[in-house]
Amino acid sequence: MHRSSFLCFGVKGEISHQATPKMYTNLSPGDLVWFDPGVGYYHESAKVVMVQAIINSSTKNFTLNNLSSVNLGQNGVEDMITLRDINEASVLWNLRLRYDNANIYTYIGTILISVNPYRGFDTEDGDIYGIKSVTKYDGQILGTLPPHLFAIGSAALARQSSSNLITEQILEGSNLIESFGHARTLTNNNSSRFGKFIQIFLKDGVISGAKFNDYLLDKHRIVSHNSDERNFHIFYELLAGLSKEQKEKFGLMTADKYFYLNQGRNYDIDGKNDKADFGNLISSLQVLGFSLEERDNIFKVVAAILHLGNVYFNRKHFRNGVEGVELGSSVEIKWLAHLLQLNSNAVAQMLTSKSSYETPRDPIVVPMNIDQALDVRDALSKALYASLFSWIIKRMNKILSNKSKKNPNQKGICIYDVYGFEDLNENSFEQLCINFANEHLHNQAEYANEQIEWTPINYSDNGPILNILCKKPVGIFHLLDDESNFPKANDTSFLDKCHYNHALNELYSRPRMSSREFGVKHFAGQVWYNVDGFLKKNRDLASGDILSLLCSTKDRRLLNIFSRLNPKNIQNENIYNDPRNENGHLISMKPRAATVSARFIDNLHHLHGILNESYPFYVLCIKPNPSKLPSKFDMPLVLEQIRVNALVETIMIRKTGYPIRMKYKHFVERFRCLLGARYPSIGYYGGGSPTTKEMARNIVEKFAGEHGADFEFGSSKVFLKENLRKTLETERRQIHDVTVIKLQRAIRGYLARKDFINKKKSTIKLQAAYRGWSVRKDFNKAKKGVIALQAIYR
Repeated sequence: MHRSSFLCFGVKGEISHQATPKMYTNLSPGDLVWFDPGVGYYHESAKVVMVQAIINSSTKNFTLNNLSSVNLGQNGVEDMITLRDINEASVLWNLRLRYDNANIYTYIGTILISVNPYRGFDTEDGDIYGIKSVTKYDGQILGTLPPHLFAIGSAALARQSSSNLITEQILEGSNLIESFGHARTLTNNNSSRFGKFIQIFLKDGVISGAKFNDYLLDKHRIVSHNSDERNFHIFYELLAGLSKEQKEKFGLMTADKYFYLNQGRNYDIDGKNDKADFGNLISSLQVLGFSLEERDNIFKVVAAILHLGNVYFNRKHFRNGVEGVELGSSVEIKWLAHLLQLNSNAVAQMLTSKSSYETPRDPIVVPMNIDQALDVRDALSKALYASLFSWIIKRMNKILSNKSKKNPNQKGICIYDVYGFEDLNENSFEQLCINFANEHLHNQAEYANEQIEWTPINYSDNGPILNILCKKPVGIFHLLDDESNFPKANDTSFLDKCHYNHALNELYSRPRMSSREFGVKHFAGQVWYNVDGFLKKNRDLASGDILSLLCSTKDRRLLNIFSRLNPKNIQNENIYNDPRNENGHLISMKPRAATVSARFIDNLHHLHGILNESYPFYVLCIKPNPSKLPSKFDMPLVLEQIRVNALVETIMIRKTGYPIRMKYKHFVERFRCLLGARYPSIGYYGGGSPTTKEMARNIVEKFAGEHGADFEFGSSKVFLKENLRKTLETERRQIHDVTVIKLQRAIRGYLARKDFINKKKSTIKLQAAYRGWSVRKDFNKAKKGVIALQAIYR
């Protein structure tokens, strides 16, 4: 239900203190209150107020039972943990107050909320992302300065330095994959259409290398996208940036001439210059060491995909009554074959017919109908783009990882950027994977596992939702994998199994009418998924004909790009491969295919393992309005995002729970200095020495007291509240500052003494040399006098 914040300007009616909540007895005219506008009645026994809307000045009578006070001042609060009244009203109004005052960042403890301004921001010190802002936040404790993205970065980086080259290469790498992995959507002009995980490696406090990891590329966008959306940026940048001669070389025209680009009927983005961005792309490729030939091959593959999208078919009927297809035009096929160095006849045959291995020997060539031909065309396009995207990241990592030797214990910084929760007009397999990635584990489960005492907060735990999705053996993803490994299974059989196993679960829904859908009640709300194409997308395996065709290219450099599609490399994964072993014998049982969902879940488990070993900081992005306009704050839209992202529950957890969780070893490594010199480093201890848990207890109790309410000790982790974290960080910073001053003083003293000794040695040497010179001079003078006297005497 839509809610709004209103201004109380009058009080009337009889007061019954027994019926009036204590928190509302001090309301007075002019106080901000929050209420449900759908409740417009009042009782004689309750205190009644008349309220006036800030937005539209309408008035209504309400009981105090339906009001919530809002006390935020003129500019709101920087950290919403400090809110006196924590509810949707206070969170929404606080974000609006700050947004109206050009404060787009707000904290929830160590979580940063960012409300998109859709414009640049300048302050008295210049650009808020300029060098002055970087210097201002460098090395500062989180929470000591106004909220800013740099504060999160500074807390994570902790005064690391870097070499200019590797830093430039990492930045250019990010720019490169943005061109190939981002696109315009209905909600975002620069939406990331793949999950991105960047690892930045450190050696002795210096950035020494990096690695980019990608998850779940939105390959379906290559062949289809909604109205007012665009395909990946690279297609438009290529067409805008190539010279006339280069376009002729690749056989390219304008964007509106290509089926894969004109479906959304949107070719430009306000504020984005595709031609200039193509120049930046070339610069990025150069900095990352891509050769001219490699760059040329990248553009060849992108151009080939555009030509492939324009391939169309005409129906053809054979004498035996079988329906087939024929190519509507050979021009695009010739360009495709030319660019990828393929045989044009082989390309045409692959697009119009398929091979069937129903006999032990030679395959049978079967004509395809027009729907099958279009599917194969699109499958080839997706295979081309996916292999190119994967090769670019692999090639880029080869350059970046060469700067850093592999070390399992190497420290580093990780940046995880994943899709937000999605609920579209029609949701499919991609949305199920995206929403599964967004199902975060909540705090209560970890508190229970760590055996600590705390007062549970009333919020929705999504553990049961995760069980429906991925718990063996009947989780939706496991059912999907089982069906994907049966050749005769289809989307309907998968849906039937979902209904059979989960129909009685309150978090699962069956459609009332006969529909190919199922519903899941996510933490963000109910989402309906259409199962059409689920098995095909989960298998995501190009046919053997497509794989063989791409790997038959005469260009060895292109073969490197297509190498991951080599049938020999995925022989044990592709259920559509020739069902014969190396000896030519038919095989009845094959290993289970590595499906998209299985790989994705494995990647998530690996990723969560890395994150669990890390000290995480979170940035949550809020969209203020659907029109992407500056200075416009759509309260219903923002309120929906507050609910979807469970911000109220998050604030409650951060305020009354223990949001800071660190393993004892990591905690002691960070705060050991607070114990003084009597506790050496962890590796110093031998038998009978204090454990890391005991050391952590000594650290915490030194600053919080033995019976403090701001910490708890679990079986493997220490749990802290925000205020204790700030205290520890402040003390640590002060000790470091004092230590640095002492070190500077000691070093200056050492250098001064060293300089004095060197000067003293030099002075002694000069004195000795002077005395020697003076004696030799006197001796030579006397010698000359004696010789002169001897000459006179003779």
